[in-house]
Parts: sequence; C-alpha cells; structure tokens
Amino acid sequence: MTRKLALLALLFILLVAIPLIEPPARAPTPEASAMRAFLQSQYVPEAGLLRASVTSYPDNETIWLANDNILAVRALKLLNSTLWRNVSRSLAAYGVSYNGRVDPLLGRPLDGFYCPEVKTLGRVNSKRFNATFTLKLETANRSCVMRDWRSYADLVVYGALSDLLRGKRDEAFRLYSRLLSMWDGSGFRDRAFSGVYQSYKCALFVYLYRALGEPEEGRSVYLSCSRILTALQSKDGGIVTGYEVKDGRIIPVGDPNTETTSITAIAFLGFLEDD
Repeated sequence: MTRKLALLALLFILLVAIPLIEPPARAPTPEASAMRAFLQSQYVPEAGLLRASVTSYPDNETIWLANDNILAVRALKLLNSTLWRNVSRSLAAYGVSYNGRVDPLLGRPLDGFYCPEVKTLGRVNSKRFNATFTLKLETANRSCVMRDWRSYADLVVYGALSDLLRGKRDEAFRLYSRLLSMWDGSGFRDRAFSGVYQSYKCALFVYLYRALGEPEEGRSVYLSCSRILTALQSKDGGIVTGYEVKDGRIIPVGDPNTETTSITAIAFLGFLEDD
C-alpha cells in the first residue's frame, strides 16, 4: 500500500509539473498581410511594375526590373496576391526573368559571380504617383568576374543556395559556416559594411537557414534576424532597408522598399523545393 501511495504521489507531482515546462522560444515574423499591402501599394499601373522605394531619392522615382520586380513576382505569389500576374507579364514584355545575381531565390543556381551592370530601359509617366519613373535593369557583366565574392554576406548566401540546388549540401554548409563568421551579434559585418547593417542580408540568412533544415548551429542568429526584421516592419507594412543597434535597441535607417520587403517575404514563406 505504501508503495502504491508513493507512486500515486510521484504521478501527481509529474502531472502538476507539466504545465510549468515552457515551450521553446518561437521566432517572431513580420506580418504577411502587411507586407502584401505594402508591395501592392508600390504598383505603378502605367508600367505594370512596382516602384523601388517610397521616399529615398532616386529610388522613389525608379522602377528596377531586377532585382526588385523579379523578386516581387515570387513574393506576391507567396503572399497570395494576384498582382504577381500583372508584374510577370510586364517583365516578360522586356524578356526579363532572371538577372544572374538573385536567381537562386527563384530556383535557379548561379554559374559564377560577376560585377553588376546597370542598364536604363526607358521612362514612364504615372498619374497615380504624379511622377516620371526611370526603368532600370541590373544584370551580370560576364566580362568582369568577382574573385572576392566570399567576402560579401549576400553573395555567400547565393553561393550556398546554388550548391543546395545542385545537391551539394556539404559545400553549402561550408559557405553557411563562413556566413556565420560574419555575424557580429547585431548584423552581418562583411566587406560592404559601412556602419549601417543591411536588413536584406538578415532576410537572406533566414532563407538559407530554413533551406538547410534549420540546423542548431546558427539558431541564435536566426532568432535575432527574425526579431530584427519584425522590428523593422514599418506602419505601411514594408521592411526598412537598414538599421543600427544602440544599447540593445534596433534603430531603423532608411525607408521601406520593394526589394527588401520581397526578400523578407520569400525568406519566411518560401521553400527551395517550391521553385
């Protein structure tokens, strides 16, 4: 009888203790419907494309077919906005679907890293925004090979994603480890760092982390980037382009734009095998 009472007492203690066990911390994420509303608000009907930025000049008067709009097509699809069809048709009219830089986010591996080249494609007047927009395209200049691409956080991510798309997981993880070495506790401090952290590099990390199956190594960075990107979501739903960290506080720098918001949506909602 004494033994039974002891077992019952132990069972009672365990049952009482179960509610005290807290679930593991979950990463906050930017609000998807707000990101969708922001991207839709950037739409220039006369061009069938999204403008780059809200207030930062000259991007507030620029439409980038790439990177912005090729990324926006995928982001809008993931956010369940039918607007992606309009943007896709407009890009097709220019013969643009990839640009040799952000392609791995669209399911296509890179064959190398090249210096960016900017082309101006024309201009369009918009009654909606009471502005004249310049249409631009960033492409890869294949006559200029980048030898130092491993020094840039975003290019390391594109290299790792390219490896994953080719089934080279070990190579991808080596690049992932290199990426982690660029994390300084607040953001990615790579060769391009000039005092302000770039939000899209955090978003790219989130995407690669998820594509690798959320390894334990780097989980704290993933949680930090998730919190940072959530904190950088503005009232209009877009993700601000840059930030500083002072006394533990995240201070937005810049304004929300199409590219950063699109990459963030892809980072949290997309999967490599979906492409």
